[in-house]
Amino acid sequence: MTDRNGVLNILVVEDHIGDYILIEEYLSEEHLQINLTRATTFKEAKDNLNETNSFGVIILDLSLPDVDDNETLVTQMVALAPNTPIIVLTGFASKAFGVKTLSLGISDYLLKDDLNSSQLAKSIYYSIERKNIDYRLSESERKYKALFDFSPLPMWVLDKHTLEFLNVNDAAVSLYGYSKEEFLTMNVRDLWTQDTKSEIESTWRENYHSNFGITVKHHKKNGELVHMEIKSNPIDFDGKEARVTQAKDITAQLDAEQALKHSEKRFKALVQDASDLIMIMDFSGDLSYVSPSALQMTGISDSEMIKNNFFHFIHKNDVKNVKTYLLKLKDNKRVQIPSYRIKTSDNKWRYIETIVTNLNDDSSINGLVANSRDITEFIKQEKKLIHSLKRYDIVAKATSDTITDYDVANDRMYYNEGIESIFGYSKNEIENTGCWWNDKLHPEDKLRVQRYSKQVQKLRSGHIQIEYRFRCADGSYKYVLDRSYLITDENGNPIRIIGAMQDITEIQNYIQTIENHNSRLKDIAWTQSHVVRAPLARIMGLIDLIQSYPNIDEQAQLLEHINTSATELDGIIRNITSKTEDVTLTSR
Repeated sequence: MTDRNGVLNILVVEDHIGDYILIEEYLSEEHLQINLTRATTFKEAKDNLNETNSFGVIILDLSLPDVDDNETLVTQMVALAPNTPIIVLTGFASKAFGVKTLSLGISDYLLKDDLNSSQLAKSIYYSIERKNIDYRLSESERKYKALFDFSPLPMWVLDKHTLEFLNVNDAAVSLYGYSKEEFLTMNVRDLWTQDTKSEIESTWRENYHSNFGITVKHHKKNGELVHMEIKSNPIDFDGKEARVTQAKDITAQLDAEQALKHSEKRFKALVQDASDLIMIMDFSGDLSYVSPSALQMTGISDSEMIKNNFFHFIHKNDVKNVKTYLLKLKDNKRVQIPSYRIKTSDNKWRYIETIVTNLNDDSSINGLVANSRDITEFIKQEKKLIHSLKRYDIVAKATSDTITDYDVANDRMYYNEGIESIFGYSKNEIENTGCWWNDKLHPEDKLRVQRYSKQVQKLRSGHIQIEYRFRCADGSYKYVLDRSYLITDENGNPIRIIGAMQDITEIQNYIQTIENHNSRLKDIAWTQSHVVRAPLARIMGLIDLIQSYPNIDEQAQLLEHINTSATELDGIIRNITSKTEDVTLTSR
């Protein structure tokens, strides 16, 4: 409310001196501090307003000498002082126009013939207050319009009854892709998706006269779907019942929430439901988190395990080693602790290995994160393998065989120490490739062995046995009996060939000796059956002739023939004896 004790500056535009004095008297009665400025013409009033516009109110007489048209006078005065209340003084003849001035921006009109001090004062104070209210309302509307137009969030005004667009801001135009002109020909239902129409329609009708909020899906002009958080309030817009709506695009937020849900599911799958045991502890072993997989691994629930110190569950012979590795985390980000034993609920022991990461600098963790996996079965198999390898090594040494392990896919060949002890190669001379082995095959055997090997791999035969000659480090060759076993994958493809190369050189030499011996014996037998028969037959024939004809004249000649044949037979027998002695010496 206007303070009547304050200084009130009033511009009185009145050319009649008597009326001006009367106005001055009326105002003096109602207001203690008044400062009047008089203008007798429109030009004078204009000059005063242009010079200073500190007037609290303007009293305007419509009868001025320099303006003939009253409507023009009022319009120009309002334009000169748009924020100052103007009170028009008029006579009965201008009463109708006095009413019209209200629509032109005049605050009030008074009839001069009915004017008195209280009426004038009341009009002045009411006009000032009304102007202040109008000004504040105008400012509020201006600010509201600015908030609407420049809001970063999409906003629109809808007809309350039809839901047609009455106004939209730039943010709505930018988000949805429609121009403002297109929006003003549309209904908000055009944005709704088919699956949400009934829900939105129901919410709108239930809150017809009140505020409401709802999350909806909208179509953009390009067909893209967006999730919007809607807040709608009833308002009066240019004399129409309307609803102003603010819309917030929460598509990214929902996507982030969905990603977070997926992340939480992955975390649950990787940590809570995984077979690995996840723990968070400090350097002293006090636990702050244990994953549910503790129950699966140890038979002890995570809630029970977290009550104890980590070292409480470790085998006493392994504690020192584990602590040593944990201390390394003071200087290292991550360490891997080799296998150690952890106690189960039935007081048995399981072997685990652990990777520990120091995340003390992460405020969300603030500890050492230990990821452990159960390797008990692996340790058991490892022990069995070591035992098997020991037996295998003993057997290999006992048989003096060269054991080979050929990786088919990678063309890698591995040998035991037999390659050194049997064939004389040093470690520096041995190459772990299939080519190195192939190069040592005797040229006469190489093609046969390679064909056989390829055929075995093609037919995927299990057992392989073949003899060949293998070159030694000194260039000599040894006879080898190679017994191998082909290992295949689940599809039957060869992956490894495990073999044993047995040195059979002595056996081959012995066989060769026997064959040579048999050859000589055959030669002796042939000599006995063929060469001895000729002189012996002659001797027997000559003796038979002498016995049959004792008085034959050529008896001396016959004896000479017998002697010759006997000498020939003696030479043959000596030759047989010599061959027999050679066979005997060779067989020894």
